[in-house]
Amino acid sequence: MNENFIILEMFKQEVFCCCPGQKHQHIIEFHQGDVWTITNEQKYDDVLGWYLLVAVNREFQFLIQVDDIEKLFSEGRICSILDLELKIIHLNHQVNKALDEHDKESFNLYANELSNAKKVIDNRYISVGIQAF
Repeated sequence: MNENFIILEMFKQEVFCCCPGQKHQHIIEFHQGDVWTITNEQKYDDVLGWYLLVAVNREFQFLIQVDDIEKLFSEGRICSILDLELKIIHLNHQVNKALDEHDKESFNLYANELSNAKKVIDNRYISVGIQAF
């Protein structure tokens, strides 16, 4: 599993305590650009399965089930930072190609996607307290 993920759209996640009986639960709201760093710390519960410790924007940590991470990834709510950076490179190429071919429709489509992807990256820098160049 990749270590660093970025939130692509705002969502709320219910987080349970791994205590017997699940007496503690919280709902945490995550915003576009928040960065999750998945640590090497893990916990296994016989009933609920594997949990991973995640640090958010270097501010706080929480435990989340592996299945929840996989679900968020497959729904497109989170992705690895590397995947997002590769998408930006690809979209830059598509924008340039559309310009070369004078394809206004493709240009508008790819330029819009590129703008949205760059906005997520810019929000990432704000979330961790770094200014984008």
